[in-house]
Amino acid sequence: MVITTETRLVSYLRPVPLVVFVLFWEFLVRGNEQLIFFFGQPSRIAVYCFTKILDGSLPTDFSITFIEATLGFVIGNVFGTVCGLALWYSNTAFRIARPYIIALGSAPIFAFAPLLIIWFGTGIFSKVMIASLSTVFIALLQSYTGAADVSDDHLRLMKTFGATKNQMFRKVVAPSSIVWVMSAYRMNVGFAILGAFIGEYISSSYGLGHLILVASGLFDISLVLCGILMLVLIALILTWAVGKIEMPLKQFVVKRL
Repeated sequence: MVITTETRLVSYLRPVPLVVFVLFWEFLVRGNEQLIFFFGQPSRIAVYCFTKILDGSLPTDFSITFIEATLGFVIGNVFGTVCGLALWYSNTAFRIARPYIIALGSAPIFAFAPLLIIWFGTGIFSKVMIASLSTVFIALLQSYTGAADVSDDHLRLMKTFGATKNQMFRKVVAPSSIVWVMSAYRMNVGFAILGAFIGEYISSSYGLGHLILVASGLFDISLVLCGILMLVLIALILTWAVGKIEMPLKQFVVKRL
């Protein structure tokens, strides 16, 4: 892989805006307790993170939220993708299901979070359910749209060669839908994390949502921002993972199906 001068330059310059912003923020609030109270302080956030890593509370909260978001992300996306692609087989079934999918997908899933916690308890399972429901409808609609977007000319051509519906799905529809599916997965990273966070924020004894709730009650903005920073880290990890599976998934669909 050839690394161009422009690529190197981008790699060097990418951290610059963040570094400048953090330094400006630190300089702006340093020595002013009123500003620190309202906006936090980068150095204080770093101290909080380091202290809570040493006492083990931050790794515990991070791990719980990461597990909830990841499980919800995987379950919601897999179930939504399978259902969306399956609906390609029957346009009638999709037309029947469409208003229900749109209604449930448009409804604020987070409004159902208290109900899910009542039904499934305050443990990890309820948070995974909220994260799953936050992602499943986007994955379903994107998968079906990708399958339905396949050119009719390609399908008619395969029919003339005697291809069955299963063969058309495996050789044309599934590979053509990958771009739509991966787009849904990228969008759903944030929704999965938000689902896990909302569940923890409503009722939990652990997790980053609980950490941020407690810190908000104490008006400790630096600790709140420490929790938010950990949520961003989870988002970066999941986004990186989605990017890593994209090419192997494409190769699997093209070669194995």
